[in-house]
Amino acid sequence: MIDLHMHTTYSDGTDNVIEILKKAEELKLDCISITDHDKCDAYEELKNIDVKKYYKGEIIKGIEIKCSYKGSTIEVLGYDYDYNKMKAWVKEFYADKDRKTIETKYFNKLYDTCEKLNLVMSPKEDINWNPENDWGGATIYKEIKSHLENQSKLPEDLWNDGVQTFSKRYYGNKESIWYIDKSADYPSVEEAIQGIKQSDGLVFLPHIFIYKWMKDIKKELQELLDNYKIDGIECYHSDFNEENIQYLNEYCEKNNLLKSGGSDYHGENKPTISLGIGKGNLKIPTEIINNWHKI
Repeated sequence: MIDLHMHTTYSDGTDNVIEILKKAEELKLDCISITDHDKCDAYEELKNIDVKKYYKGEIIKGIEIKCSYKGSTIEVLGYDYDYNKMKAWVKEFYADKDRKTIETKYFNKLYDTCEKLNLVMSPKEDINWNPENDWGGATIYKEIKSHLENQSKLPEDLWNDGVQTFSKRYYGNKESIWYIDKSADYPSVEEAIQGIKQSDGLVFLPHIFIYKWMKDIKKELQELLDNYKIDGIECYHSDFNEENIQYLNEYCEKNNLLKSGGSDYHGENKPTISLGIGKGNLKIPTEIINNWHKI
């Protein structure tokens, strides 16, 4: 089994690198990839520790880059890149991007929308969060959910389905009152792909079925693959059902695309998802990567 999609404290995960390695070893995973958002800092740490002391399996260098696409955002995964080149690209692209400023902007916009909808909210100054490490959207969602009076004022899926639905279906959706235009804060899909390719990496499209703002996900998938140099697809993910997994595996085989898979583990920030097995629905076969990464 493998898990090629997970996050540490270098982005929005709650486990540090060594904790991830220990858990991967306990699960006897053959191969993992740490794919922090817009960062590859975990691999600097891995260079300076005795990895085999904690984890005996294979590690593929990874990164997940958020991109602007059609007025919303999607992600691309980069694998097997040259670390020094990837680090240089990240440093150059995000040199003028201040995370604290960006997340505070999102926090304020979403808070203003809550007020427009007459939701019960704590005073803004009383909400405890750190914009250098916390996500503005996740903080607002947690605050909304902390007041049960808000449930009757909101769509059932927004209340019940978690922060990912809040992000992908609501404030990532141009037709929603919650919409936030993030295009100035992230690279375009083309720029992100170019950064990975310049770093000698492979580009994979992750968790395509979670983008709830897309009206026809299969059509969008085809359009992305027609227009961009994408090497493979994440065929296994915690939020996929068996039909999704089968469709993507068959799609890759039909179109000669590489396959990957991962839990999208975030530790306590996504408590229903476990490393390796996701929501209990994952068992990602090691052999799916045999034609692009030899173990």
